[in-house]
Amino acid sequence: MAPWVRIDGDELPVEEARIVWSPAACAGEDGIAFWLRASGARSVVHLAGWAPGESPLDLDGCEVLIDSPGPDAGVDGRFLARVGLRFGRVSHERAVVSIDGEIEALDPSDESRAVLQADLICRVSPVADRDHCIGCGGPLDRYATTRDEFVAGFRISQRVLPVLCPGCTGTTERPRFCPKCGCAFAADAVSTHGEEGRIGYMARCPQGHEFSGALPG
Repeated sequence: MAPWVRIDGDELPVEEARIVWSPAACAGEDGIAFWLRASGARSVVHLAGWAPGESPLDLDGCEVLIDSPGPDAGVDGRFLARVGLRFGRVSHERAVVSIDGEIEALDPSDESRAVLQADLICRVSPVADRDHCIGCGGPLDRYATTRDEFVAGFRISQRVLPVLCPGCTGTTERPRFCPKCGCAFAADAVSTHGEEGRIGYMARCPQGHEFSGALPG
């Protein structure tokens, strides 16, 4: 099976597809939030959603209907008005996903819809795990909070750790420690750049963990 995406029968090449997931509750029920992205020579499709369960294995055979995705679902610069996903052959590393959806027109006054169809083979991975301040390397567990947000029309609740501990917030200009294992970054293993008034970074620690993000402004 080769992955494919079609818009009104016009097939777009797909080079890579990936699902990233995280534990998240919705309406008091435990589940997982997921973010899917398929890309080719240009961005092809991205979408997000929520389903009950404890791990990606619970998605196997699951059907998820997203009827008010907003900006969390789009294809080539256009929003998806409605999308259905069917998951099959799901493991902790891989999933087959079939997608059927309707794409809004670029002109807000145009009510026509294009048809999206796709069969994708996705790599599956959890959201990058971290528990160390990237400024001092100290543990962050005691600073965890619960955050509520909307993902594709689902109101989800997630446990969130800050990037920096309170003592390092506002005083750290570049990451110094790996947020996963706490190892110190080598100076030449960190690159920084401006990102919407904040400091964006990419880094790789001696244990091989790679991270990217932005320091709080």
